[in-house]
Amino acid sequence: MKSHANKLAVAVAACSLSLTSLSQAQQLEEVVVTAAKVEASIQDTPIAVSAFTQDQLDAQLINDASAMQFSVPNLNITKGNFTSQDIRIRGIGSGAVGTFGDTGVGIHVNGIYQVATRIFETQFLDTERVETLRGPQGTLYGRNTTGGVINVITAKADPSEFSASLDGTVGNYGATQARFHVNSPLSDTLALRIAGMSLERDGFTENEFTGNDVDDRSLWSGRLSLTWDAGDDTQVNFMYSKFEEDDSRMRSQKQACNRDPDAILGCLPGNPTYNTANGGGIADSLLASIGTINTNVQGILAQAAQLGIGNPANLALGANAAAGVTNFPGTFLSDNNPDDRRVVNMDYEPTYKAEEEMFQLQISHDAGDLSFNWSTGFTDTFFSSTEDYEKGVATGNFQPTLDSLVDLGNATALSGGEYQALLCGLAGVPAAACGIPGQTDTDALGAATGLAALAPFMVESVPGSGAALWAGNSALLGGYGAGIPVLMPDGTVINTSTQFGADESYGSNEGWSHEFRIQSNYDGNLNFLLGGMMLDYESRNRYVVRNAGLSLPGQILPINPAVFPAPANLANPHDEVNPHMWGYENDTRRYELDAKAIFGELYWDVNQDLRLTFGARYSDETKKSKQRTIYVTFADLPPLDSVNNAYGFPEYDQDEFTWKFNATYNMGEDTLVYGTLSSSFKSGGVNPISVDDDLADPAAGGDPANLGFAPEFVDAFELGLKTTFMDGAAQFNGAFFYYDYKDMQQSKIVSVTSLNQNSDAEITGVEGEFRWAATENLELTANFGWVNAEIGEYDTVDTANPNARGTTEGVTSVNGVNFITPYVDASGNTVPVDYSRCDQPAPFPCAGYRQSLKGNQIALTPEFNYNIGLIYRSEMAGMPLAMQTNYFWQDKMYTTNFNTPGTEIEDWGMWNANARLMGEDWYAEVWVRNILDDDNITGGYLTSSVSSLFTNQFILEPRTYGLSIGMRF
Repeated sequence: MKSHANKLAVAVAACSLSLTSLSQAQQLEEVVVTAAKVEASIQDTPIAVSAFTQDQLDAQLINDASAMQFSVPNLNITKGNFTSQDIRIRGIGSGAVGTFGDTGVGIHVNGIYQVATRIFETQFLDTERVETLRGPQGTLYGRNTTGGVINVITAKADPSEFSASLDGTVGNYGATQARFHVNSPLSDTLALRIAGMSLERDGFTENEFTGNDVDDRSLWSGRLSLTWDAGDDTQVNFMYSKFEEDDSRMRSQKQACNRDPDAILGCLPGNPTYNTANGGGIADSLLASIGTINTNVQGILAQAAQLGIGNPANLALGANAAAGVTNFPGTFLSDNNPDDRRVVNMDYEPTYKAEEEMFQLQISHDAGDLSFNWSTGFTDTFFSSTEDYEKGVATGNFQPTLDSLVDLGNATALSGGEYQALLCGLAGVPAAACGIPGQTDTDALGAATGLAALAPFMVESVPGSGAALWAGNSALLGGYGAGIPVLMPDGTVINTSTQFGADESYGSNEGWSHEFRIQSNYDGNLNFLLGGMMLDYESRNRYVVRNAGLSLPGQILPINPAVFPAPANLANPHDEVNPHMWGYENDTRRYELDAKAIFGELYWDVNQDLRLTFGARYSDETKKSKQRTIYVTFADLPPLDSVNNAYGFPEYDQDEFTWKFNATYNMGEDTLVYGTLSSSFKSGGVNPISVDDDLADPAAGGDPANLGFAPEFVDAFELGLKTTFMDGAAQFNGAFFYYDYKDMQQSKIVSVTSLNQNSDAEITGVEGEFRWAATENLELTANFGWVNAEIGEYDTVDTANPNARGTTEGVTSVNGVNFITPYVDASGNTVPVDYSRCDQPAPFPCAGYRQSLKGNQIALTPEFNYNIGLIYRSEMAGMPLAMQTNYFWQDKMYTTNFNTPGTEIEDWGMWNANARLMGEDWYAEVWVRNILDDDNITGGYLTSSVSSLFTNQFILEPRTYGLSIGMRF
């Protein structure tokens, strides 16, 4: 904090010295927005809104949506773990994870609502402006805007004149970018506008294992716009856009873990470090189970041979058991995760593909006192992202154990009689009495000796075959000398003797959106806006994990054939009837969202200075899904259902009424104050843990409330000021806000799926935006935000810290699912399970101790943030020269609501600068982003206990710099 304060003091002092020597100021340029669905000056709009034209975006080096957070107060943007963006305004964002979860920040393109747009993955291109509306917008914008709205408004074709531009950029990391636009009038009333861009860049991250750079970019986008002035009062606008990306972009840049020496949790809570997980997950647990069975079966067959029972050749199996090669070593025997945030060690390199097509048609007609607007849009998107799931190179060699399995497959299974003789021999029962009814109960002997559970693996399944499930089954085990076959997400099969694999996040989405509005423009003091909207959206999404640790158990352990007679389909791994089952797949085969609303606002001009606005919206939403989770072959979720191939069909319906009251008062020609009371909601849904209301699911915890999550509601109060002073040379816009946040949605991963829950919260904050054209040469900008976002009374289990002590005492892992059990402390005392702190009463298993979140800071919400910028305009060789710099800083924040040291993100800053020289019809610019080359973390994702509780981190770009040259026609 001290170095940060010094930086700030120097910056402020430099500004003060510069400003005292400057003379006459100039007026600021007016910014026009459509935040209230009509064009108006931002200074006359009673909403906290920030807006940037394309020129302003370029000048402030805001090349994509993520960079907007450096210039908009109380806006935070980070990547999500499953190829999405988590956008938060004033502490409100996504919250819920899963098919039924929605974002709290509405994303619009030209005012048309988008459910799953990829527009924020590309660069801003030929935009008229980008608007960020802060605070609930529950009437005009409606659907799920508890946090706010981001509206991207593309440049429209202009029939009045021809214009064109072309620019190119070269930079470090081999970056090249080209952009263009051509606006061509086709007649006095018809115009065509075409724009496009392409970007190529080398990777930001070095992969030690291959020596390659990953996390690169290769993308392009294009847009075609038509404008037809169909009459003096009617305009028709059509827009088509296309976006494609194909590169090695990473969903997350780094994986953090505090290595667990006890190999129970895998990763311990605490300050995050870049270690590798040690046990704790289901893969290591299942491999350990296979090793135990393998060791015991080979030892027993060798012991039987010593007793003269079975094939004498089985005696050789004892050497495997004695040498210990029958057990699998740990996955990561040593830590080889580099400490550098820009260096990884991965044996699988990422792939990233994304596409989007968007069609929009908008018709507006002015009929004098009434204006009519109709908008419709269709968006079709696709993405597929694969990554090394563990982001590491396993150091445990499985091949010796695999070779021992081959030996077992080449051995001879015991016959039923030989098995009975073995039981009797081990129990000391005379051979004459062995197997005689009434004399010897061999079933009881099997149970007593523990061999009954092993019998399927070593006793021939068909009399005379000499083959059991494992022993003598060379058809099953004979091929493992070449390693474990793993079906990769790209459809190829690899053979590996280490924990090798990858995951895939995939989505295919399409949606229609329609909105119709009528707005009055009467001369009297009453006017209105009335509208309706309809949204029809469908998607298919899946998340897949494939690796050796999941593949081998699926291949050689017994399966349940009641649902899927065949365990794996290599030709069509995502088949509904016969899917590939040697891994993990969460499959939402179909998700349907049908949303409708009617909305309106009434405007009453009480006098020439006071306007009252009354707004209301009625929303009706229906969500339906066809989904299932397949886990290895024997852990199918939801409960097995042979009729529907394990698919469930959850549904969710909701209708809500939201409202708004606003009073706006003009205190003078240049000062506006407003107060707003409003409500908004974000719909709830069904948790993916069980579509059949299975309270026995570990994630449900026996609580019916966990089967779904409730809608969240925000009742908001905002008091704002917008003022222009110093003869138009300075502006200050500020707001105070208070939210009563009810049933805030929050998520965590329990077992193998997301568990979304609800808790109350309160949010209080202030923010301000300041601009000052000190002279015709110098402009100063500054904004700040303060948010106090506190969670209310709420107790829940932290999966990363099940015993609430940050240790593994009393924690037991069963196939990667953690439970609290009695343990003996350092003093020799037995510590029982405290069921008063568990989610379930005895005798149910205790998955962890609840912890209070009361007073904790809402995740991904820094308390303070600010931006300071300077623009200096001068000349060079008689040509205009503009030099600009911005410094942004945000306070520490947390990646989860538990606010533990392991979830803390330290405060960080971002410093950018550029200088642009402008000729008559050309420009040249040098620029640098992230001058200090900081590796800033924007968010983190804690994975499940079955994956050893590692945390994926999302990291901003390093220092980049370059030269841009452009022409205007």
